[in-house]
Amino acid sequence: MSIFAPNLYLCAYHLREDDTQGETHPLWENCDRLLSHFTETRLIPQLHLSQNRILLPPNQTEIPFTLPDFPDMEGFIQPVQLQKDSYGVFLNIGYDEEKENLEDVEVTILQEFNPDHHLQFPLTPSFLGETLILTLWLTRKTQQHKSEYLTQLANQCYQALFPTTSPPLSRSGELFGSSIFEYGNPREPDKSPHVLIWLFRDELADQTLQKCFYSIFDLFFYRHKVSKAFQDSRDIHKQLKQYYCSLDPILDNIQVQLDTANPDPQDTTYLQNLKTQLKQLSADSLIYDRRLRKMKDLLTTININLNNYNETIERICATLEIDKEELSFWRYFGETTAPYFREQIEANLSYFDQGTGLIRQAVDSIRAIVEIDQAQCDRTWQRWERKRDKRQQDLQKKAEANAKAEQERQEQANQELQDQIQAVGVGIAAGAIVASVSGLATEPWHLPNGEKIELPFVLPHPFLIGLFGSIICSLGAWWIAKRLIQTRRSPPKPPKE
Repeated sequence: MSIFAPNLYLCAYHLREDDTQGETHPLWENCDRLLSHFTETRLIPQLHLSQNRILLPPNQTEIPFTLPDFPDMEGFIQPVQLQKDSYGVFLNIGYDEEKENLEDVEVTILQEFNPDHHLQFPLTPSFLGETLILTLWLTRKTQQHKSEYLTQLANQCYQALFPTTSPPLSRSGELFGSSIFEYGNPREPDKSPHVLIWLFRDELADQTLQKCFYSIFDLFFYRHKVSKAFQDSRDIHKQLKQYYCSLDPILDNIQVQLDTANPDPQDTTYLQNLKTQLKQLSADSLIYDRRLRKMKDLLTTININLNNYNETIERICATLEIDKEELSFWRYFGETTAPYFREQIEANLSYFDQGTGLIRQAVDSIRAIVEIDQAQCDRTWQRWERKRDKRQQDLQKKAEANAKAEQERQEQANQELQDQIQAVGVGIAAGAIVASVSGLATEPWHLPNGEKIELPFVLPHPFLIGLFGSIICSLGAWWIAKRLIQTRRSPPKPPKE
C-alpha cells in the first residue's frame, strides 16, 4: 500500500516533579534519547525554564531539525509548561507535502518513525501518557477504495509503527471530512499507546489541524490526566478490595474470641490479644481511609479535567466556527468514556465507604468490650487485693501480737529468773547466817540465870538441827523476798470511789 506525505506528531505529558524540574527531568531525557535516533540536535541544551508556556529562549517557538538519513523528511520539537504541575512536549517528524516532486512512499517507511520503539516513553508513576497522531494523504488510487480498505490501510500503518498481530482499534469515524482511526484502550493506557491515524482526503482536515493544533494538544493533556487518574484509581481499588475482602474473616475471628472469652484477672492474654488486634484494626483503618481519600482525590481530578476537556472542545468549536457535532469523534471521550470513569469510581466509593463504617463500628465495639472486661478484671483484682491486704494485715497483727506476747513472756521469764536469783540469794544468805550459829545447838539449854534445863526427851543431833534450820530459814527468806519483790513490782490498785 502506498501513502503520501506521512507526518507523525508526538504529544507527551509528564508531571513536573519539583525535585527534578530542571534539565534532569525524565521527560527531557526521554526526548533527547528519541532525537538521537534522528538527528544530532538535542533539547536539553536549548531549554529555557521560565514561567512562559513554551520553555525556549525568547522569540523561539520550536527547535527545528533535519534527518540526515532521510533528506525528504524534517521535524521540530517544542517543550511546553502545562498549568503549574506538568510538562509537555510536542514533536513532529515527517514529510512536507508542499515540496515539489515528492513521491508516494510505502507504508513500511513508517517503521523508521519508531526506531527501537523509542516513541513509547517509559511508564512511570509521574508519566501522564502520550498521544501519537499519524497524518497521511491518501493517493488517488486509495481515495477510490471503500471504508474496509481504509481500515486495513490504517491497521497496516499501525503495525508498521508498532509491530503487532492485532492492532487495538477502538473507534473509527470522520473528522473534518477525512477518515480517522483511534487505537488503544483508555481504560488501560499502560498496555497500548493512544494512537490516531488520520487519512486526509483533502486540505480541509490538514488546514484545520494546523489552525487549532495547540488547543488539540491541550485537549489530549486533559484526556491523559483523566485516564491516568482512572488507572491510578484501579490500583487503589485493588488494594481496597483486598483489604475489604479480608475484613470479614478478621471480624469473625474477633467475634469468636469475644463469644468464648472468660476474662481472668490473673491471665491477661485474652485482653492483650484483643488490644493487639484493636491496634492493628486502627492502623489498618487509617491506611484504608487514606486510600479511600486518595480515590476521592482522583475523582476530583477526573471532574476537573473532564470539565477542562469539554471547555477545550467548545474553544475549538469557537475557533473554527463550527458546530459541536462536527467534533463528535473527540466529544465521545468527554461524553461517554470519562463519565463512565467517574461513575465507576463513585460506585467504588459508595461500596468501600461501607467498609469504613464497618471498621469504625468494629473498632468502637471491641474498644468498648475491652474497656468493660478490663474494668471487670480491675474490680475483681481490686477485691482480691483488698482481701489479700486484709489477710496480710491480720497476719501481721497476729504476728505482732504473738511477738509482743512472746516478748512479754520472755521479759516475765527473765524477771522471774532475776527474782528467783534474788530470792535464792537471800535464802542462801539466811541459811548461811543460821549455819553460822548452828554450833550452839550442842550447847545445853540454860535459863537466863544459867540454870540447866532438863528436857524429858532427847534432842536431835546438832548437825540436823543446823541443817534443817538453815533450810527452813533459807526457804522462808526466799519466799518472803519473792513476795516483797512481786509486791513492789505490781501496779498500784486504783482507789475506790
